[in-house]
Amino acid sequence: MIKSINPATLEEIGAVEETPIEKLDEIFENSRKAQKMWAKVPLAERARRVVDVNRVISTQFDDISHLISQEVGKPPDEAFVSEVYGVADSTFNYYSNVVDILGREEEVPLGFYESLDKRSLIIRKPIGVICVIGPYNYPFTIPFQQIVQSLMAGNSVVFKPSSETVLTGKKIQEIFDEIDLPENLVQTVFGSGSKLGNPLIDNAEKVIFTGSTATGKRIMQRGANTLTDVDLELGGKSAMIVFPDANLERAVLAARWGCFTNAGQVCASVKRLYLHKDIYDGFLDDLVRKTKELKQDIPTKPNVDVGAMINEEQLNWVEKSVKAGIEEGAEILVGGRRNPNFEGYFYEPTIMTAESNDMKVVQEEIFGPVLVVLKFEDEEQVIEMVNDNQYGLTSSVWTEDIEFGKKIAEEINTGSIMVNEVVYTFALAPTPWGGTKNSGIGRTHGKLGFYEVSRPLHINIDEYKEPDLWWMPYDESYKEIIENFKNIASSLVVKDNY
Repeated sequence: MIKSINPATLEEIGAVEETPIEKLDEIFENSRKAQKMWAKVPLAERARRVVDVNRVISTQFDDISHLISQEVGKPPDEAFVSEVYGVADSTFNYYSNVVDILGREEEVPLGFYESLDKRSLIIRKPIGVICVIGPYNYPFTIPFQQIVQSLMAGNSVVFKPSSETVLTGKKIQEIFDEIDLPENLVQTVFGSGSKLGNPLIDNAEKVIFTGSTATGKRIMQRGANTLTDVDLELGGKSAMIVFPDANLERAVLAARWGCFTNAGQVCASVKRLYLHKDIYDGFLDDLVRKTKELKQDIPTKPNVDVGAMINEEQLNWVEKSVKAGIEEGAEILVGGRRNPNFEGYFYEPTIMTAESNDMKVVQEEIFGPVLVVLKFEDEEQVIEMVNDNQYGLTSSVWTEDIEFGKKIAEEINTGSIMVNEVVYTFALAPTPWGGTKNSGIGRTHGKLGFYEVSRPLHINIDEYKEPDLWWMPYDESYKEIIENFKNIASSLVVKDNY
């Protein structure tokens, strides 16, 4: 059995049976049978049947939110806004747009070949069986959205939730079981990645993984053996750049929420804060003061802002990282320790300053409630500092000059960048989600997300009545054809206009 432990109270809240490895072949066989049936259902009907999950979820808002809170350690209201509402909103968005995205033939201009009555079009087809491997930090919304897009596109899904959040994974399966889908179209397996990971990768047509960079690289290496396609949403070290003309009051609140939401266990959370020298002291003083006002406690209690971390291992990693930062010369302004008032996995909201962009606390992902603050002098310097990092998931620029903000944004090597906002773009279902560098490959959400869970099929149609000009025999008359082709090719040279 896999036990689920409340990280705030350390109480066992439930358990699920581990899936035997020897059962995976049967699971994938049943998945393929279901997928073949499902792919024959018209796209609009597939979408209509899948969107019915919103009906099921709408009757369980509080129950799902509290379950997430118990397993992850975040406040229930935060769980609802960032996870449950996000699922309902994104599912409706995908339902409303999937036919326009995947259901239309794309005509491909063929130029000269159209004169020979030839045309090409591209349609989108399902991939097959998609394995979704979910994370513990957002165990409901991240895999749910990936499953919904996969199903609407005509695929089946084998889902493995994190072993830290198996009850939320079980709840996801129960929700899909309540709607009108073929049997075995969505199946959930439980177990550690070390046991189930390789056979899942080997059997699936595609793997969508959200988690650490190290694990993502191993998945990609394994997938190379069978040419299994992968989408990897991995680590992050998101930067927030604040210029003097920004709305500083709003920016302070954004930095606080952007770092400490979900106890900092967010791949897109603000982890590097770059402040212009002219506002550095005042901004930092205000941020420290407001951070001290945050209430950390058992997340199901009233008015709690920051809850617990997921487990002892992650808590120890944060402690080790902060200690290493202090040894490098970082200064702790607030927090910097395990909260002594609780038995659970609580780490105090922490702000520390760094003198160098090369310090480990600046360069490495900590994945906890720790914000590192640095000073910059001008735009060229800060662009170089932000880009000098192995991760590239999200970042933000803060300025009242929007054109200037867009200019800076275009220079940042990241998957998404916000002007005067932080973190929240994951909630924008129509927009692509994913990163650069060690933050992963591929995109989920929106049109690009649907493209990732479908494959392009090129159909070429020929209504020419005569033999094609380039067909045999290569006789004397063929030479005249070749000369005509040479003339055409010569006309394709692009010449300067000056």
